[in-house]
Amino acid sequence: MYNLDCLGSPGNSSSQLYTTFGISRDWSTDTLYVADYGNHRIMRYVSNATSGDVVAGGNGAGTNSTQLYYPTSVWFDAVSNSLLIVNYLGQSVVRWEIGDNSWTLVAGSTNLTTGATATLFNYPIGIVVDPMGNIYIADTLNNRIQFFLAGQSVGTTIAGITSVVGGNSTLLNMPYSLTLDNQLNLYVADTGNYRVQKFLRY
Repeated sequence: MYNLDCLGSPGNSSSQLYTTFGISRDWSTDTLYVADYGNHRIMRYVSNATSGDVVAGGNGAGTNSTQLYYPTSVWFDAVSNSLLIVNYLGQSVVRWEIGDNSWTLVAGSTNLTTGATATLFNYPIGIVVDPMGNIYIADTLNNRIQFFLAGQSVGTTIAGITSVVGGNSTLLNMPYSLTLDNQLNLYVADTGNYRVQKFLRY
């Protein structure tokens, strides 16, 4: 149970949010992590809380390792007790261990560089992580889903065709969100095509 009231005027206090995007949950402690996009931070809310606390970012927008840059998605990794965070304008995915005051780069750029190579993004939005620690990223303006083996920073395109927009079964148009089922089949919110696409386990 969360006694949160973050509606009304946007703001940056501990009881306010500003353009929220992704959310993740630590089921063992019933803790929520929220990507507070407009405040460039990740907020943590424990059960029965009336306000949250900043667990990552909150130091303004930027590419410094203590900052986030419009985070759109967050994923709680119970194995490492860390958060995987998608920086939309930062063109990166970073790992922020809970209790630390800075991140380490997982994939993408540290200087806002966009690209369509195996190591760069073009405005990523969504993330999901499988039980083996492999990472899947919705690389939105590259119209593809990138797959990163655990510990690797070079991605493989597993859905869509890089920089190609389309509406057939092999193409995507601005994928935003994604999730996996218990057989590791991938579901993609194919936003520009107004549909959800299913891709069999990679």
